[in-house]
Formats: sequence, C-alpha cells, structure tokens
Amino acid sequence: MDDNAGLLMNMNTGAFNSELIYAGKMSANPEWKFALHKHEDLHEVIYIEDGAGSYVIDGKAYTAQKGDVLIYNRGTLHQEQSHPDQPLSTYYFNFRFLHPVDGLRDWVVPPGWEPVIRANHYTGELAMLIQVLFNEFSLRNKGYERISQHLLETILLVLERMILLQNRTAKEEKASLANQIKVYLDTHYRRKLTLADLAQLFHIDSYYLVHMYKNNFGISPISYLIQRRMGEAMRLMAVTDKKIWEIAKMVGYDNANYFSILFTRVIGISPRKFRESNQRDMFND
Repeated sequence: MDDNAGLLMNMNTGAFNSELIYAGKMSANPEWKFALHKHEDLHEVIYIEDGAGSYVIDGKAYTAQKGDVLIYNRGTLHQEQSHPDQPLSTYYFNFRFLHPVDGLRDWVVPPGWEPVIRANHYTGELAMLIQVLFNEFSLRNKGYERISQHLLETILLVLERMILLQNRTAKEEKASLANQIKVYLDTHYRRKLTLADLAQLFHIDSYYLVHMYKNNFGISPISYLIQRRMGEAMRLMAVTDKKIWEIAKMVGYDNANYFSILFTRVIGISPRKFRESNQRDMFND
C-alpha cells in the first residue's frame, strides 16, 4: 500500500469527522484477561502505560509492553491477557469515523500492516494526549465534548505519524537485510548454497527470505545466484582458455553436464557456442 494513500493528514477534514464513543483506563491487575471478541462498528486504540501483556489479533500472537499501542480496526477479532509479573495498566478509547472520512477509509492502521505500534519518539506526546482525553471524558466539565473531539483528531494524526514511522523503519530494515544477503551471494557464489542454507545463515524463514529479497531486487535469491554464476562463467569463457568443466567447477558446479544444460537455459546458447562467438584471439596461435 502507498504510504500516502488515504491518510487523515492529507484530508481536508475537521474535528467532527470522527465520533468518540468511550474512553477508559484499566489499572494494574495481574489476573486480567479478555476472551476473543470484536467490535463490529467501532475502532479501538489501547495505550500501555505500564506493564506487559500477550495478545492475539486476527489470529496472530503478539506481546506488547509499556509505551506500545494496540490498534483494533472495527471487526478485528482479538483477545488480551496481562502478564502476571508485569500487570497491565492501560488507557483505551473507542470511536468511529463519520462522513466523509468513513467513505474514504474505515481503518486506523492500514489493512495488512502491524496492529502493534512500538514505542518511538512520538510516544510521549501520544501518552499526554490520551491522558488528557481520558480526563476530559471522565470529568465531563463544560465543553468536554468539543475538547474531546479535537483531542481525538490530534491523537489520530499522531498515531498516523507513529504508524508511518514504524512502517518506514521496517522497510529500511528489510532493505538492509536484503542487501546483506546480496553481498553474501556476490561473495560466496562459488559455494553450494540452498535456500535453506541462506535462511539458516540469516536466521529468517525461507518463505519470508524469498518474499523480502524479491520485493527489493525483483528476483529470487536462488535465481540471482544462478545469474551471478552464469555471468562469471561467461567472463571466464571469453577471457580464459580454461576447459568448460573447469569453469563449471570454478562457479560452483561439480557436474559439467548440468552446468551446460543450465547455462543454455539461462543464456540461450550452449557454453561451446558462446565461447566460439566471444573467445578472444589471445589464446589462438
């Protein structure tokens, strides 16, 4: 999803395009837990003031701690449980978007993005705003409705900053890891390497490795490894007089016949024909 698609901060909307339904606080209770449930027509935001807990959101397990924010888009199944040794203390609020925002987007965290927003440099600001929102909603002094609505809009905008920052950081980390894998392949292409070897070496799931690498370079790591080997083989055929079987070994293939078949499939012509077309005169008498 485009980072700028459907953002509140890009919309020309006012404070009353969202409606606060409830704001509350849960004090530390080591035995607190809430079974699987969902809010069909409300979004929920939870800020962890202290402690830690375990959560299941849309079937995926998470742990969260002080400074983290949990976001449940409407209709999201979730369950919650406090850590017995670090009891949760949280602020939370429920709200719904109003027209015209609800017609443009009806989510807080974009679908497919992480629903747990980790603490970052906006956390202090968010915590202060949520505490003020809770106080306004609890005390209900004159004018609290309008103040609460403006606070809600401000909180949602700060949350949007936090969500985008986390997403950018995650992308940068993935790009860094993809580059590390590429450098490894460029350096060690002569080794016998499988996808499982790479996944174990970089301590990640093999499916995730392929997906992440392909997103960054447009090609799977094994396909890149083959292209890297074939490119080196082409260079050696053009500038040396080494035998084809020798070149096959030099680029990581013990079986010269398999190398020839793979070379022909990838490059489009056989190693022998490639050499005949590209061999330099330096090796001819």
